[in-house]
Amino acid sequence: MNTTDNLIPRPAHIAPSDGQAFTLAPTARIAAGQAAVPVAEQLAVLLRRGTGFALPIVETANAGDISLDFMETLDGGPEAYQLSVTVDRARLTATTPAGLFNAVQTLRQLIPPAIEHSITGADESDTRTVGTWVIPAVEIKDAPRFAYRGLMLDVARNFFTVQEVKEQIDVMTQFKLNALHLHLTDDQAWRIEIRTPKANPSGLDYGKLTEIGGAGAVEFPTAVPVRGRDGFYTQQDYREIQEYAAARNVLVVPEIDLPGHVNAALAAIPQLSPDGRAASMSTSAAVGWSTLDVALPVTYEFVREVLEQLAAMTIGPYLHIGGDEALVTDHEHYVSMTQEFVRIADETGKKVVGWNEYAAVDLREGDVVQYWFGDLPPLVQKAASMGSLMIMSPAANTYLDQKYEATSRIGLEWVDGGPFTWSEYYDWNPAQGGLQDDRVLGVEGPLWTETVRNNQQAYWLLYPRAVSLAEVAWSAQDARDLGDFRRRLGALGERLTRQGVTFQAAPDVEWSAISEFPFPAAMNANTGEYGTIEA
Repeated sequence: MNTTDNLIPRPAHIAPSDGQAFTLAPTARIAAGQAAVPVAEQLAVLLRRGTGFALPIVETANAGDISLDFMETLDGGPEAYQLSVTVDRARLTATTPAGLFNAVQTLRQLIPPAIEHSITGADESDTRTVGTWVIPAVEIKDAPRFAYRGLMLDVARNFFTVQEVKEQIDVMTQFKLNALHLHLTDDQAWRIEIRTPKANPSGLDYGKLTEIGGAGAVEFPTAVPVRGRDGFYTQQDYREIQEYAAARNVLVVPEIDLPGHVNAALAAIPQLSPDGRAASMSTSAAVGWSTLDVALPVTYEFVREVLEQLAAMTIGPYLHIGGDEALVTDHEHYVSMTQEFVRIADETGKKVVGWNEYAAVDLREGDVVQYWFGDLPPLVQKAASMGSLMIMSPAANTYLDQKYEATSRIGLEWVDGGPFTWSEYYDWNPAQGGLQDDRVLGVEGPLWTETVRNNQQAYWLLYPRAVSLAEVAWSAQDARDLGDFRRRLGALGERLTRQGVTFQAAPDVEWSAISEFPFPAAMNANTGEYGTIEA
């Protein structure tokens, strides 16, 4: 039986009622004003597919069994919401569509897991379940601790199709994760279309970035298959991903990694190399061995064109310029180039994000430092002095590519202290090293894909650890409890299983169900057939 005690993330205020529960009837209607209709349609799709009910949407106030309403003010910021369930109706209220979307995700978890259907591309011809749809009576007032609650998907080392990215969004949003950072370029590949402009002083062929760079991928000996998938996003593809994400309260943050991790660019555009020769494409998983050249004017012409085009096709306010692991770049050259890249990015009108190494340069107020490793307190002090916010991604608590256990063929194990399970990703505080909540933009879990070849493998590394991060980013620190979260995590098993999401069934969690999908769904590199391998 579903209860209000199983919600993830845990709401700020939840008051179960002794009153009679609400039962969704075949004749039920959803009431929503015009501005709330898009969110109401998403709720209706979920419920229709699970129940087979018609669930028409009506615009008459208070006419629905489920109503979505806006109110003028609500404590907790633009994503806050209220949810009231009585015997007569379920009422969702917020000040913004984002708040209503969050309310829908909470309502979804109050409905029995049988409501769920596959969101991973499986056959959906008949997903209706015969049953009684009872929602417990409750009053909820909720708002997030941090505004930014994200995942990063490395599409450079292994390409993910537009449909696969949409499926990732569908899974993450049920836990109120609201940012997707796309790592678009690296040594192995370039995944975003950049068009050759009419004004092109150095005669660079930008189309080669995807013609050559888009054909690249990483190779890793334990991955199945060994070589990652190639491909790239057209500008229309990228816009389609963003539009899909925006309709689900997800901000897309694109990353062009500079001045290191650039071998694919050097292979595509020979003018970026001092000798004018194209670099060779690489499948190596090694890091830190490529760099742009500080002395070449074409370096800055190239970066300006790329960032301006990317900014023009990006809906959200952020551009991520990387800045990490530039190990062969002289430090003075690194600072000089990165300072100029920040200035170029600033001029596009976007706020700049970079990995914590880029804090070596002067940043503009509102620019963002993404912390992933190193001595945190000095970084906190410098970021504060520049008015910069921080995204917390400490590797030992957020890196979703790390192995659960040492013998796994999927995942990496370079972070000290591993292997890592759901608990390491739950039992920490983003406000550390002198950071206060008001200087933390949010939390992000990166998934690097050296060993990942498809969404099911990605899901297995992401979940349940990404669920831990979702609650860390949403719920107040003093409201979280490791033991209670373990119980709630176990109850989530049936919901994920019905959705077709492969997850790591941690042995210290009592799961309500475990995915029937084989671990992992692995393609034979020679035959193209799917089989199974041991974890």
